[in-house]
Amino acid sequence: MILKYVTAAAALAVATLGLVAPVNAQNAEGVAAIVNDKVISTFDVRQRATMLLLFANLQPTPDLLERARNQALRDLVDEQLQLEEAAKYEINVSGDTIDRRMTDMATRSETTLANLTTELARNGVSVTTLRNQIRAEIAWQRLISGMYGSRVRISQNDITETQQRIAANARRPQYEMSEIFLPADTPEEFNQMEQGAMRLLEQMQQRAPFPMVARQFSQAPSAAAGGDLGWISATELAPELRPVAERLQVGQVSLPIRTQNGVYIIAMRNRREGIPDGAASIVSLRQVTAPAARRNSLDRLRRNAPGCGDLERDIRGIQGATVLDLGQTVESELSPDIRSRLEGVAIGAGSTVVTNGEQVNIIMLCSRETGGSAIPDRQQIEDRLREAELSMLAERYLRNLRREATIITRQ
Repeated sequence: MILKYVTAAAALAVATLGLVAPVNAQNAEGVAAIVNDKVISTFDVRQRATMLLLFANLQPTPDLLERARNQALRDLVDEQLQLEEAAKYEINVSGDTIDRRMTDMATRSETTLANLTTELARNGVSVTTLRNQIRAEIAWQRLISGMYGSRVRISQNDITETQQRIAANARRPQYEMSEIFLPADTPEEFNQMEQGAMRLLEQMQQRAPFPMVARQFSQAPSAAAGGDLGWISATELAPELRPVAERLQVGQVSLPIRTQNGVYIIAMRNRREGIPDGAASIVSLRQVTAPAARRNSLDRLRRNAPGCGDLERDIRGIQGATVLDLGQTVESELSPDIRSRLEGVAIGAGSTVVTNGEQVNIIMLCSRETGGSAIPDRQQIEDRLREAELSMLAERYLRNLRREATIITRQ
């Protein structure tokens, strides 16, 4: 969900939230900002800030109310830039499309669209505020997809290398974690982000759900999933996070942590030892069986066969020999006997000959691939890499729009 990362603009968001009670008439409000001659009113800012805190399930403490406004203003400025850019390419978002997105949002929150609208109204937020946000998100998503979607190429080599790296890391101790990331560049921003992270932590200590807070404030790609990182190894974390993760117990949330790029809060949901060797591998096996009297012939086949491709042809000279396709199996799920027989066997080669009554057999190791339930499949990895690339391009695009725009803030 590219648009979440680039429109939330939670970098300065968390540190500078600000809000007061909404008024009844928008025309009684002042000007909060002008973006390329388009006015953003203080009413718009206050409505958005209220909605942000509501969706994050954060208690409106005086401190958060004081600092909510700048986040809302930054979001609205970015969205105006996104809508202007989308309009250049005649990208329009219909009301029906917005309705469907709102319905999906309500469903994910285990409620109905009617209840969602009622909850907004109860907190003084017009449903138009949400619809405007969704319109900008969809328009920006379509623009980025049209601009870059066909240009992003994920090579098979990139997928293989990523899958192998994940498999190697999966053998190390694993953490099931969630994150909130607030980017910062300057010393001032780092101080602001640390202060903002502490306020978020205080809210979570008062039972604000971590996933809700992450969705609204985190700038990591995981924000759309409530900060969920899934199962990862320590080597996949930033170096500054590793010692903290090692000390966290299940159910604990860290204090704010500074890294080179910003400030993190991490939550430890579960821990486990690394998966055993073989759990990250899928093997394809075939068994060749022959009468015991043909043991020597079967042994020669084992030593000389160039692989599994022509086994049916290769066994024609062995009277009574048959081939049984054992299919694909996660290597760790094989019986101890089969795993022992395959130990040290190269791909395309066969195990030692085993006698079973009046029959002898070998197991041919036709292929071994990275995979298994602990490892994402190739399509999942390709989707992840594509999303990361599109997210980076979208953020760069928006950064350029900000640089070229005329933005005047009045607060």
